[in-house]
Amino acid sequence: MPIPGGIPYDFKEIANKIAMLMGILIYALLWILAELKLIPVVLFAIFPQIVLLLIGIFIVYIAYSRRNSY
Repeated sequence: MPIPGGIPYDFKEIANKIAMLMGILIYALLWILAELKLIPVVLFAIFPQIVLLLIGIFIVYIAYSRRNSY
């Protein structure tokens, strides 16, 4: 959807890229902290599973909340 000035703009695409970048930065920070022995390695190891679980819960919540709109 273009902005009236003619600049192509897709908020969803930009939001996805920002979310991916934030996830990469958080994971990199956790990796550095685990390597420096500032946090337990277990926290670094289970971080992706926690994020995937939260994404799954969010998807189920959205599907459940929109079940009557179709």
